[in-house]
Amino acid sequence: MVPEEMKPALMGVVPSTLITSSKAGVPNITNISRVWYVDSSHVAIANHMLNKSVKNLKENPLAFIRTMDTATFSTWEIEVEYVGSRTDGEIFAEMKKQYEVLSIMLETAIPIKVNSAELFRVRSARVCEEENSHLLSPADLYTLLLEQLELKLGWDVSAVWIVEEPSNNLQLAALRGLDEESAAQLLKRVAQWSVQQEKPVRIFNIRSQYQYAITTFLHQEDDKKSFSHQDYRNVNHNYIAMPIIGEDEKVIAVICSQSNDSQGFSHFNEEILLVVSKFLSKLIERLPRLQDQIERIRATEQELERIHLEVSKRKGEIKTHLSPRELQVSLLIARGLSNDEIAKALFLSKRTITTHLERIYQKLEINSRAALASYVIENGLSDSSK
Repeated sequence: MVPEEMKPALMGVVPSTLITSSKAGVPNITNISRVWYVDSSHVAIANHMLNKSVKNLKENPLAFIRTMDTATFSTWEIEVEYVGSRTDGEIFAEMKKQYEVLSIMLETAIPIKVNSAELFRVRSARVCEEENSHLLSPADLYTLLLEQLELKLGWDVSAVWIVEEPSNNLQLAALRGLDEESAAQLLKRVAQWSVQQEKPVRIFNIRSQYQYAITTFLHQEDDKKSFSHQDYRNVNHNYIAMPIIGEDEKVIAVICSQSNDSQGFSHFNEEILLVVSKFLSKLIERLPRLQDQIERIRATEQELERIHLEVSKRKGEIKTHLSPRELQVSLLIARGLSNDEIAKALFLSKRTITTHLERIYQKLEINSRAALASYVIENGLSDSSK
């Protein structure tokens, strides 16, 4: 099948590549002008001078085509099976028309000839995540995350630093709520502490203690010029810092937030911060693999909703045996979504949703979607996601 999101890569903006192999296993790589969409199961290429490729395809019909969506710079790889040549029909006529127009525009006396349309059945198609993950810069990645943290958790002053190996120096990647990087120096000190501890840290009601230290100790030490009354004016009362853990279990970044709202930060105890740090680390791994900005926003929203549900549950605001993910699934079922729709909304496989549903039924001792929807409504769980 040809995925809908792959169609922009079939517009011929940049040349594609056809990879074939003879029966004896000798490969051949050929640049082609474009890949033509035929229907949901077939694509075609124009045969100008593809004698060797066609010879290989007749011996071994399996081939690969690589093409690019220039809007996102995403590379796609299509596994295809050769069907045969066409010298008539709609797709061949369309090819001839395009190259006649191209000949006219080039004012060439020799027309660009299309010998045939080579038709392929699409066996599979995938976006090459290993080649595309670098396209999302750390600044884009973490700015998106901070924007969503502001919307969902109210963290209006936050920053992310990348941890540079092997020195553990911090490089600012994103900043929200402050106009100048210099104003984030206190945040950076807290972030550095979190990196050194390799765990989340939180500081409460530090401002008055900070002022006391300046006025009683540090003003007497001439060599402590980095501590000043200007520092005090930039100090907020409360700070939270959380490390982002990479696949190799090393700290790759740290998020730090500050606030004067003690109540807003108070429910983020150390246990909850560990959970949030774990969830955000998994989210950071996933985001670069998503090709579309809207998809990345949706994935971030879903993960932050899951964090919100976990926090609410641990605060005792939600009375349920369900895990945050199971609660997410239950809420979507109560809204009338199918398993396929839930899988797409949560960026999970359909099988994973089925497994979650089986566990939900077992925990709640029910056996239908209607009973689950009633459970959500009767226990006021639909209000917990707001």
